[in-house]
Amino acid sequence: MQDQQIYWIGGSACAGKSTLAKMYADKYGLALYACDEHFHEHVQQISREQQPAMHRVSKLTMNEAFYTREIEEQLNTYIECFEEDFSFVLHDLARMGEKAVVVEGNQLLPPLVAPLMKNNHRAIWIVPTEQFQWEHYSRREWIHDILQETENPGIAFRNWMKRDALFASRVKEEAEARKLKVLEVDGSLSLKQSFAMLELYFSS
Repeated sequence: MQDQQIYWIGGSACAGKSTLAKMYADKYGLALYACDEHFHEHVQQISREQQPAMHRVSKLTMNEAFYTREIEEQLNTYIECFEEDFSFVLHDLARMGEKAVVVEGNQLLPPLVAPLMKNNHRAIWIVPTEQFQWEHYSRREWIHDILQETENPGIAFRNWMKRDALFASRVKEEAEARKLKVLEVDGSLSLKQSFAMLELYFSS
């Protein structure tokens, strides 16, 4: 990773970061590493002792994930899981050699990425406002299948959204505290406009 050109795109779910990352990688002919696409592969390599949070998450039912546990516990486990998975992400990137790459995912927490930043790196964190997140998450077909596996889909959805809102807020605060770039998505910009902002920042 020492000489690897990396474009880090972190943030929270439902902000469009995956779409923007793919658009940027495609336009500039860069490799794309989406953290979520490798998570299940990483879970196959964990141990209860060394990755306790990832192990807990891998065993949760949807009911346990979003309904029976307190929101603060959900948030803490969520963050701990990303912290553990980040080590696997770095290992994967190191195996890519010097190939320039766009890396996107919730695992890219500001306190983890900031110490790794080099002159040939760029980083941005894309987070949705709470209202935008609620509106757009509810339109996703697959989320309703997950919610049907809980005892109370309505409460489970509210818990999920509250957890993600808290996560987004924390990511934003941590990025800004380190003077890192944050793009907050509230629906006022089109995808094309958001991409133009991302492109401008990465070219600076």
